[in-house]
Amino acid sequence: MDLTSKVCDSAFCTKQSKSECVNDNDAYLDPNIVALGDSFTSAGAVGGASKSYPIVAGKILGWPAVNYAKGGSVLKDIPGQLKKAEAALTNATHVIFTTGGNNVGLVQSFAQIMLLNDLAGASKRVKDVEAELVSTYHLIKAAAKPTAKIYAVAYVDFISVSNKIPNEASCHKLMDILNETVKKAAQTAGIRFIEEVKTAFRGHEMFSAEPFADSLFASSNAAHPNAKGHAKMGEVVAARLLADQ
Repeated sequence: MDLTSKVCDSAFCTKQSKSECVNDNDAYLDPNIVALGDSFTSAGAVGGASKSYPIVAGKILGWPAVNYAKGGSVLKDIPGQLKKAEAALTNATHVIFTTGGNNVGLVQSFAQIMLLNDLAGASKRVKDVEAELVSTYHLIKAAAKPTAKIYAVAYVDFISVSNKIPNEASCHKLMDILNETVKKAAQTAGIRFIEEVKTAFRGHEMFSAEPFADSLFASSNAAHPNAKGHAKMGEVVAARLLADQ
């Protein structure tokens, strides 16, 4: 995708060629994606980075994409990912990530709700992580180019519908609270938030006829997007990145 005409038609740019823009301001580098985060980003249990939503999004857009996310990562692991991504971040135009779920023990929180009906306790753990999310987002901003577009990606709501699990409505409420916390942290840190991903699995929740996520009780990849899920998330993320160009 060549964005030169869009850039050079703007009021502040009189350059006639893409090369002039690049030489004058590195904001006009070809679009590319660097991804960070936890297993919701890495897709380790469903084929690894090549199947992950950031790589899917890159393929849809025709943009280079590289994924440094690692399953099991918590917020304190992000600096290590930034170190590994240092060279890529030098020219990254888009940085995307899903992170923070392991800090709140998302799967354990669902168990707390299903078995004990304790939404209040689970919600408190989520809200308590907001400050650390903000500081982590600031670290990511500092590591990226000033012109990079940085996105926190919502955790997709994969929870079943029609009362297939105990206290199902409260589990959905927890996903709402988690994503609202991520959204608030993103706003505080001055980065973007891809909220559209939250509802991407509507009609394809766990235990549906064609689930886009493996169930809470799966022996592998439990409570995580499967390959179809990452493909769908990639579509949603690609659409948002394109809309923001």
